[in-house]
Amino acid sequence: MIHLYKHNHKTVQWSTGGAYLFPLHDLGSYKLVMGVECQLVAIEKTEMALLDTGSELSVIGENAYQLFLHRQIPLTSSVGTRRINTRLGNFEGTLYRVEVMLKADWGENLLVDGTFLFCEYWTGPTVLGFHGFLERVRLAIEPDYEKIGCVYFAATEL
Repeated sequence: MIHLYKHNHKTVQWSTGGAYLFPLHDLGSYKLVMGVECQLVAIEKTEMALLDTGSELSVIGENAYQLFLHRQIPLTSSVGTRRINTRLGNFEGTLYRVEVMLKADWGENLLVDGTFLFCEYWTGPTVLGFHGFLERVRLAIEPDYEKIGCVYFAATEL
């Protein structure tokens, strides 16, 4: 049996669910280095998102943004505004709390109340970044490029 470690102590089971990881997933004109399936609960939309541990913030993708507008989904009060600099350029937007479900292929789905940047001119995919989202998830990535990789997850105590 493989042992995992948490604070220098062996642990056997720490995740509550797991899902397939889609490495180098083509999404229109974008290639997601690590794609994961998630559901944006308020608009009931399941989509492939970019799991980006190096991204400071999470961003709502262009298609999901349009659905929020079209369906006139009420968002909670803004938790601020931010400007981001990406390979696609500089973008400014408003931060909102959004429930996102990481879809489990085994075990349990994980509902995360995350903070996402809504940018009118963002043309990229939904990005699951660190602050406000991944920091709320205990996460392990098993990238097996000969087969399909996996991501394991559980809620943190935040």
